[in-house]
Amino acid sequence: MKAHAGRPENISKNRRVIRHNSFNRPHLMPMSNAPVSEITTLSDQAIDWVIRLRAGNAGAQERRAAAEWQNRSPSHRRAFAEAEQLWLDMGEVWSVTELPRPTQAMGRRFSRPVWRGLAAAALALALVLPFSGLGDRWFSDYYTAVGEQKTVTLADGSQVLLNTDTALTVAYSDTGRKLTLKHGQALFKVAADRNRPFEVATDTAVVKALGTVFEVLQQDHAARITVQEHAVGVKGLHAPDYPPDARIQEGQQAVYSAANGLQAAVAADPQQSAAWQRGKLVFKNQALADVVAELDRYFPGKIVISDAKLAALRVSGVFPLADRAATLAMLQQILAVKISQITPWLTVLHG
Repeated sequence: MKAHAGRPENISKNRRVIRHNSFNRPHLMPMSNAPVSEITTLSDQAIDWVIRLRAGNAGAQERRAAAEWQNRSPSHRRAFAEAEQLWLDMGEVWSVTELPRPTQAMGRRFSRPVWRGLAAAALALALVLPFSGLGDRWFSDYYTAVGEQKTVTLADGSQVLLNTDTALTVAYSDTGRKLTLKHGQALFKVAADRNRPFEVATDTAVVKALGTVFEVLQQDHAARITVQEHAVGVKGLHAPDYPPDARIQEGQQAVYSAANGLQAAVAADPQQSAAWQRGKLVFKNQALADVVAELDRYFPGKIVISDAKLAALRVSGVFPLADRAATLAMLQQILAVKISQITPWLTVLHG
């Protein structure tokens, strides 16, 4: 796999990924006298303990184990106290998408205010992300987890390839085949049945198969439709009929939103639009911010870009969906960015 970007002259060979899991609060005894390896280990373990205890299902045995861990040394107690305080302060810190740029180079610790925000954001992500989308899962016939893909065969022989973090319901009757894409992305290979139309509804639109293979991505209150074979009709979610001119033909892609209706169809790049079906993502001169937003759909947790200048860098390349570490290493190499793995749920790209 090859990739390149807008700053080829600054390509870095440094592939180190360093976890910054030490943090301090001004009113607590600092931990800076301890070795860096001890700070990293204790802070990381303290975050894990706080997450487990705050998840709402910790039993007496787990609470005793947490107390025993804290009583191992004063450093253990300080690490846990800081993690607890960060939890309490989460409502006061800035949004994850507005994190300030780290002020120190790779291999050094972040400044205290920066780290305090990062650690609190990590705690929030750790608790919220595992439960996001659970409602759709409970009320769906088929779903995939983040990073998972699944092919299902429906009762009429139609096939659906569900992409990452996708939820789908199916309602077949004698007069129609109605599917609802609650969230995510799916490819539909429709079995012919003239007496029962095949329709896929999103939160804004309904897509009707006209003997076709097509893909629907629901994101940001809009539906992006890509047609691989034949054509589809499109209408608003509550519209009574399909407008005769609201069609997307083979090889085309269009977006439907409640605010703007069906936008003009454009030619779809089959290599790029269908790459996810082969376990890859293809980017062609796209902003790093857009690349990261797409990668976030496939990998657990959150990738944060530290500043707008970095987010605007252009990226072209082919990235593997099955290997998060390899993808991040490629970004680090081609853009000369530094990667800080704060926790398993939070990764920061910075200069």
